[in-house]
Amino acid sequence: MSDSLFAFDRAQGVRYVCGADESGRACMAGPLVAAAVRFDYERLNADGVARLADLNDSKKLSPRRRAALLPVVLEMADMVMTAIVPATQIDREGLHMSNMRALGCVLDAVTVDGSADLVDGFELKGGATSPRQIVRGDQTSAAIAAASIVAKETRDWLMRQLDDQYPGYGFAVHKGYITPAHVAATVELGLSPAHRRSVRWKASPGRKNVDRGNATLPTSVEAGDDSGRPVEQVEAATTQPTKKKAAGWKTLPDAEKAQYLLDHQTLSDRNWTDEARLRGEKREAFVRRILLGDGPRDESDEIDTARQGSILPEG
Repeated sequence: MSDSLFAFDRAQGVRYVCGADESGRACMAGPLVAAAVRFDYERLNADGVARLADLNDSKKLSPRRRAALLPVVLEMADMVMTAIVPATQIDREGLHMSNMRALGCVLDAVTVDGSADLVDGFELKGGATSPRQIVRGDQTSAAIAAASIVAKETRDWLMRQLDDQYPGYGFAVHKGYITPAHVAATVELGLSPAHRRSVRWKASPGRKNVDRGNATLPTSVEAGDDSGRPVEQVEAATTQPTKKKAAGWKTLPDAEKAQYLLDHQTLSDRNWTDEARLRGEKREAFVRRILLGDGPRDESDEIDTARQGSILPEG
């Protein structure tokens, strides 16, 4: 699969190809995560491509394979950026606006002069770049597929942290998506601070609903499982803010864009450029400690943990 993805990127005819994707858009709880990856095709050699042989849409990979690919993506990429938008901000700005701003943020961070900038499924305008919209981009472009893995793995790690913070909802299992177990837990416990109150979840025709705060939750769902996949019988309708609408990414002043980037970043250019690049075992250990939560941080890790703390919903 990866051969066709890399062939698509190389066919852009430029040295740098940037791809962006998101994870968590269709969830009833937890943050939305956007990620962008930049590949340097003058530096990415055949060995690097071979190590990414399993690269594909993150949704088509097993959790084990995704986790194994993440440190390889971070090593092979020329630059990686993520933006995490907590539930409270989604409630304040609306889901679509939050998604557009996050994708615009990460792409603006990785784009360079002459790069091919690609985004999965959405049309973005008005940032530092006007990226090309690629339908099913995570199955088409290597850069977008890599971004989808970074976004998904980052969000899954955050949901495991939320599971510890708000036990009983099963966040570590369903990752905030609609499943019968998640719905049942929410009906029993009510909404946690990690739930999105601006999203109204409607049950299938004929089903009764239970009102919990500003969200309407189905009392029962006929189909679905606990794998984190959305249940087909449940439709999500986003309720946009009723008064002043949040400004889009393209209308933000440069200073606000810069502040947004600082407030939401987890992996920045200072971590992944040549001057501060982490290689081999050190990089893999760094990724597993910080991003995957597999151990304590050590003093040599070049990342601002205060930024890590700012990305979770307020409790």
